[in-house]
Amino acid sequence: MGKMARQVLSNATILTDDDLEVVRGHLVIEDGLVKEISDGSPEGRATDLKGGFIIPPFINFHTHVVDSVAKELYVSKTQSQVVGPGGVKLRMLGSSSTKMMVEATQNTLQDMIRTGTLAHCDFREGGVQGVELLRKISRPPLISKILGRFSSFSELSGVLKKADGVGLPRMDAFPQAQMRRVSEATRKAKKIFGIHVAETSHERAAFIREFGKSEIDQAIDLNCSFVVHATHAEKEELLKLKEKKIPVVFCPRSNSLLGVGVPPIDLALEVGLDFFFGTDNAMLCQPDMFEEISFAWKCLRRVDTKSGPEEARKMLIAATTKPLGLFRPPWGPIAEGNKATFMVLARGHNLMHLSEVHAGLLNRARADNIRSIYLNGNNYKLRSQRNFHKVQMNFACRMREHES
Repeated sequence: MGKMARQVLSNATILTDDDLEVVRGHLVIEDGLVKEISDGSPEGRATDLKGGFIIPPFINFHTHVVDSVAKELYVSKTQSQVVGPGGVKLRMLGSSSTKMMVEATQNTLQDMIRTGTLAHCDFREGGVQGVELLRKISRPPLISKILGRFSSFSELSGVLKKADGVGLPRMDAFPQAQMRRVSEATRKAKKIFGIHVAETSHERAAFIREFGKSEIDQAIDLNCSFVVHATHAEKEELLKLKEKKIPVVFCPRSNSLLGVGVPPIDLALEVGLDFFFGTDNAMLCQPDMFEEISFAWKCLRRVDTKSGPEEARKMLIAATTKPLGLFRPPWGPIAEGNKATFMVLARGHNLMHLSEVHAGLLNRARADNIRSIYLNGNNYKLRSQRNFHKVQMNFACRMREHES
């Protein structure tokens, strides 16, 4: 296979390295790698981005994409009525045909790519079959890390063989002795263990009454890889998570739509805790990370108007480069020698005259700013987006053959 053509992207604002430092200049791609990042204008021919932005792709660290088969079923219902034991979500998943779930999920995955997400971590119900269903649907360029969920403890071994780990809905999903065995088996398999904690105040209080400790303390005892929500976590608990190097995934839009509160992003920033973002349940929210981080910024500013450029930069990091260490996708930050995988955003009307780059992108960037998505130096957005429909058709044919 011959070498790829050299490409030069000029007149750009580039968010580089793990900390998204701003470089205003040009980027050179050779053989699928970032060959050079430099200030100013390059010599020779180049593609003029006209002041556009080069930023890392999003990693959406908490999704339930198959739940898109039940959009807006949350309306007029409480959190427990929607996603609790016996809630409408589980009833709908149980009554939906495979065809319905496949079609809904394919559309959701396509929308995820269209909005700049190239990797997501999904909590998948349905045991081994649920994991296998999503595994068959998911296709490049999207990378799906699938954490299986099971209703019977006897399914644990099978799920761990097929999934990338375990994702549980509650800290009391099983008796505490079995929860310890889940943790031990997942660590032994060298896979990820994630769990929802402190999503609602009443669940938090009930857990403390029953077990004498908080859900977060129990998650630390079980050595979880990460926790989701922590909407009602206290500062001391976030400090403990930081000490144990357990990140939190915040899902502010779903928390708000279910009326359970606003995640403590301000406290996480204050104590220096690593955190990511997730769009959570596709019944509630489209998996659009532009919308998620913009809403998260508004939540933060609501409680702390002193939040400025540094907080905005850290929130962009949380959606792009911070999750790289735990997720381990086949790309890294935008840096010389790394694979040329990134988004190019057109400046457009909404991104003109930004007085601060990170806050401006956090608050105003949208999916329609995406000019192209580069994967290992190949321009996916311009050349390959139409092929997703072919993938959908091919999978639908395979499903029909399987069901017959």
